[in-house]
Amino acid sequence: MKVALKSFRRYLVIFIVLVVLLGIYSATQSQLLDVDEIEVVITGGSEVSQDEIIALSGIRLSQAMVSVDSSKAESYIFKNPWVAEVEVSKEWPNGVSIWVSSRTAFAYVVTIEGKFATIDINGIVLESSRIDSSANLVTLLVEKLSEPGTRVDGVETLLEAAKSVTPDLRKWVKIISPTASGVRVELDDSVFVNLGMHEDFTNAMGDLEAVLGQVELACIQSIDVSIQDNPVVKRDTSRC
Repeated sequence: MKVALKSFRRYLVIFIVLVVLLGIYSATQSQLLDVDEIEVVITGGSEVSQDEIIALSGIRLSQAMVSVDSSKAESYIFKNPWVAEVEVSKEWPNGVSIWVSSRTAFAYVVTIEGKFATIDINGIVLESSRIDSSANLVTLLVEKLSEPGTRVDGVETLLEAAKSVTPDLRKWVKIISPTASGVRVELDDSVFVNLGMHEDFTNAMGDLEAVLGQVELACIQSIDVSIQDNPVVKRDTSRC
């Protein structure tokens, strides 16, 4: 009798545990715990839309909340090169929030072979594209391009020079390129400017802007602002 009672209690405990587990599983699969809302917040640029982010994430409305893999969704969204940062969070009982920091276009890069791409301020390739003059972006000459989402090799110094280009200078600048001694800027009318090598090109660009404010560009052959506060201007009167 005692043996039978012990067996009954053991089976009863097992039955209760199975019922509880089944209840928990059923609850997690219930429509009450489905994804009813996906909220997307995008900061930074505007090249990526909310619908694109949701599609990239792989998360669907009516999907079971327990099946939402935040880490996997983030890795999918990161495949878009315009995405700089992303965070996917479950908002129990039935919501998912996605926060995205989007990159913005900063400059164009071009190779000698004529290949173009758009990059952000850190040199990350955003997309392969030709120059759009209406975008008003600086163009940098590089040795070779990299894949979208990766950084262009050896572009750091050129980026620092581009960051110091003021809006007033931008209308004159055609291309910024590397040289053996630093950085060179080509202006309109094929005027070449030697910036030299600096960690910060603000002073060099300031000297250049001062020179251009005093002389007519058409009369200039070259400008050297590699030494601070000592610009050297080479004129060509035949060009005036």
